[in-house]
Amino acid sequence: MAYAKTFISTLMSAISNCSLYSKDHISVDNLTKKSIAILNELLTDRDSLEIMIVEDNLVINKAPARNAGHHGSNLIKRLKRKGISRIDFLKGISYSELKQFIADLSDPEKKLKIYPHIKTGIIDVRIGGDSLASNLENLSSEQVARVKEIYHNIAPHKELNISGLEEIVVNFIVTFKREANILKLISPVKAYSEYTYTHATNVAILSMFQAESLGARDDLLHDIGIAALLHDVGKLFISKDILEKKGKLDKREWEEIKMHSLYGARYLARISGLTQLAAIAALEHHLRYDCKGYPQLNAGGKEQHFCSQIIATSDFFDALRSRRPYKRDWQIEVEEIVALMKENAGSEFNPFLVDNFSKTLLKALKKG
Repeated sequence: MAYAKTFISTLMSAISNCSLYSKDHISVDNLTKKSIAILNELLTDRDSLEIMIVEDNLVINKAPARNAGHHGSNLIKRLKRKGISRIDFLKGISYSELKQFIADLSDPEKKLKIYPHIKTGIIDVRIGGDSLASNLENLSSEQVARVKEIYHNIAPHKELNISGLEEIVVNFIVTFKREANILKLISPVKAYSEYTYTHATNVAILSMFQAESLGARDDLLHDIGIAALLHDVGKLFISKDILEKKGKLDKREWEEIKMHSLYGARYLARISGLTQLAAIAALEHHLRYDCKGYPQLNAGGKEQHFCSQIIATSDFFDALRSRRPYKRDWQIEVEEIVALMKENAGSEFNPFLVDNFSKTLLKALKKG
């Protein structure tokens, strides 16, 4: 993160000098050379450097950039004047390409061009309003709507909207960093038809909440959020007649439901640019801690990935919470669900995660 901030400082110095003098001034040349050297170093082990504006904060590679200083503030102003809120610097960028971008960004009258290795655009990530806490319900509703839109466009031969998923996750990460009670983002199921999207959103929030409490940061926290959002995607390839059946499922129907783990993993494994955790979690979230769940892919059983275990606890918690009417306050409901989870610790769930989840959850509820 520190090196990325150095890149932003150098880049903004080049842009400022270009505004004062000209594109061909020696100071602009030197600062552009320094910027490209830093950028190439940053791109050594990744394909892109992503810079986004979320609620007047810079987010670099999906992690909020704290204390970005006046250079960070100036970059936000420059980008907003151009009507953009995201820049991706891609591997392979040249000195001349970056220098042209610097010149275009420094001139208030010029529009940004199309560059081979610099992608610019608009993201719509809002927390909104003067009071974050008072707008959490609206925020969660927006994210459920976004998940619904992305899910509706999922099909075997369609491209998954990865950037849309990333924006949802970045939104939640920024909310974490602003020290809001993330549990207030958990959405009630307002209609049966909305359950799939509400559940996916809630499982993502709960999984990121757990992961952060265990020390996960930046890319790992982001990847767990993406994987959790997509953990049940295989159900989109199951017949609606089976999914929405009100009576008890027969043996054939239950076997088909169980196939959603495999369907989801196969679909997600084919998508370029998506974290591998997504396919792993889709496959394993019903595998169980004791390996007695499904799918059973080999005779000896397959140990569940730790991130899949996190998502499995979140999945169970939200599924049970969604089926229970709110007759009392939420803390009592939570305590009852956690008690059920503890009964299954060591068999269905990782006992360490159940213990951490229950303690962290109840602590957060008392603060809220």
